[in-house]
Amino acid sequence: MRAKTTGILLFISIAIGLGSVLPLFAQDSDPIDDRRDVFAPFVSRLRVAVRDPQVRLTWRDSVDLEEGSYRIYRHTREITADTFENAEFLDTVDRGVETYLDTPLETGRYYYAVVATEPDGTVFPIFIPFRNKTITPVAVTRLETEEDLAARVYDLEAQAQEDAIVLRFNTSRGGRRLAVYRSTVPYDQITSPSDATLLEQIDSTSGRFVDYAVPGVRYYYGLFDVALVERGTFEAVLGANVLQQPVEIPLRVTRDTRMTIPPRTTRPAPLPILEISNGIQDSHRVVARSVPHGGRAQPVRPSTARSIDRLLRDAPPVEPFDPKPVILPPERAGDGPGAARTLAQVLRNHFEKGEYATTVSLLNNLLELPLSRDFERRIRFYLGQSLWFEGKPREAFMEFLIASEGTLYSESRPWITGILEPRR
Repeated sequence: MRAKTTGILLFISIAIGLGSVLPLFAQDSDPIDDRRDVFAPFVSRLRVAVRDPQVRLTWRDSVDLEEGSYRIYRHTREITADTFENAEFLDTVDRGVETYLDTPLETGRYYYAVVATEPDGTVFPIFIPFRNKTITPVAVTRLETEEDLAARVYDLEAQAQEDAIVLRFNTSRGGRRLAVYRSTVPYDQITSPSDATLLEQIDSTSGRFVDYAVPGVRYYYGLFDVALVERGTFEAVLGANVLQQPVEIPLRVTRDTRMTIPPRTTRPAPLPILEISNGIQDSHRVVARSVPHGGRAQPVRPSTARSIDRLLRDAPPVEPFDPKPVILPPERAGDGPGAARTLAQVLRNHFEKGEYATTVSLLNNLLELPLSRDFERRIRFYLGQSLWFEGKPREAFMEFLIASEGTLYSESRPWITGILEPRR
């Protein structure tokens, strides 16, 4: 009997307590809402779930606060009107969300409260047990590791669209940085991030990434939390954060702007040679009757050879054409968008390493894309270099001719001149 009486008294005391709070927000004279007797700007059914070290709060929004938002507070003491001033403000949650995930930075015992706020910033510091605040502390016994904080990528898929490859994916959480890697070999054969090419770092909430890759090359992609890559604890999961099957941009037949050189010229020499059929006779022979035809080498007299040697001996030495690979500042920086970034990657991963045959193939594939004239000439500038170092001066010469038509004239001219120099 005593227990029943005690329960009734407790219920009456709570009712009296609520009655002393709610009339403070009476709306009897407010014409905006004459259907209610009480204005209750606080959430209800506050629940706490702990998955150490994370604490998840859930609640029901106030039906009387049609706009506004909710502020989340945390304290090491129970949050009341007296302790609210020292409570730690965590975040603001919009109406309709009705949940918040907290990860304390230190272990301890914590109390929580959810406080309603008007759009104009008016705060309603009302604290009612079991409705918008906790009265029992939540124990956090361990801190979150980097693996706990990392964003997990799943449902990664890729599709070739026009001149790009579009990646789409989902993640377990936002606010993290993801590293996008591209490789020409499957990820189950990769043991280190250095075996693949880092394309970019993106936000984990983006859900999409576009890569302007080289057409005709089969690529595998992987997305990993940046922090795990730096720690060396990343994990490649086929079908989740790495592709099981490669994807490629198909090659298309486009206009061919490259020039070709016939295997041999149809005229006897680069410039016409004056051919005189009859000699002019006077007291002295003026013009020789025999004129070399077709540019064939003819021996000179010993005295002439000595004169030529004497002239060459006093002339400055002619340096042989021995160029070094050149990468221009825009490609050296490698921070351009789309195809410009792809060009920089080809130069960094193959051209700089002396893999000229691979570079030629990739650059020719890159020329299949719809490019601006200026950017096409930049590609041909590097294509000419690669062909030269591959031992194909004729093909290199024509690429440099095309490259020199635009802003790369001064860069291309030394190559054109050097290729035309006679070989010693």
